[in-house]
Amino acid sequence: MFSEKNEFRILSFPSLIILGLLTVFPIIFLFVLSFTSWSILIPNSFQFTFNNYFERMINDSKFIHTIKVTFYYIIVNTFFQMVIGFAIAFLLFRFTKLKFLRPIIIIPMLVPPAVVGLMWKMMFIPNLGGIDYYLGLFNIPAIDWLSNPTTALIAITIASVWEWTPFVIIVILAGLDSLPKSPIESAVIDGANTFHIIFYIIIPLLKPIILVVILLRIIESLAILPIVFMMTGGGPALATEAINLYAFHVGLEYLDIGYAASILVAFIFILLIFSTPIILSSLKKDTK
Repeated sequence: MFSEKNEFRILSFPSLIILGLLTVFPIIFLFVLSFTSWSILIPNSFQFTFNNYFERMINDSKFIHTIKVTFYYIIVNTFFQMVIGFAIAFLLFRFTKLKFLRPIIIIPMLVPPAVVGLMWKMMFIPNLGGIDYYLGLFNIPAIDWLSNPTTALIAITIASVWEWTPFVIIVILAGLDSLPKSPIESAVIDGANTFHIIFYIIIPLLKPIILVVILLRIIESLAILPIVFMMTGGGPALATEAINLYAFHVGLEYLDIGYAASILVAFIFILLIFSTPIILSSLKKDTK
């Protein structure tokens, strides 16, 4: 007979194999590809050339631009999702009569990202989309949202915030519902206003949850390819092209697989740069 500990390991082994095949192996293969000159169109071109792709990336103006755009998505999208999501979650927590809205809030999350991109692209069509119609009610002229670099970034941010703010709301709301009532009630009795309660009681108590949500939102902001691809395709003039979409174009349009793999390796390092401090901060909080 197996002990309970060994039985758990045996039962977990098939899942670990599947997880390794779906995650670990592709990442290792990606690192291997980054040192090859493989081209889909050239037979027997899978050779280890150890080309200095990373030096090429530093001198690639398009790559540098996509890094800047990626940072924009990470910072701006995550900021607005967190601020709006926390505000709505607090309102739903504060006013119990709004509980009926909780199931409705998750609807945007159920829509596939590619469909979200197509839907918002139609809404931003000049003179025909719903956005310009409502702006016209305030005598604001129609805007060609997706043809201007600045407004195209704003449009994609709006679409991303619309889709993923509900995730923030749900997680923060669950955290608020689990908070002990005594600190908040004591603060109210002592005369604390809503601002003080939020910033000096609620946010410190929710810090571990907030850090996890920020980490997940950063990861999603990096994986914004479907929305960008459907709304702008990376245009106009690469204004909205994130690093993963650039790797997609390099690998599947220009068929430069080795360089595309190197770009994605850089993409992974960017993810680690942003996520590691958050993970370490969360671990420190848990060990206290």
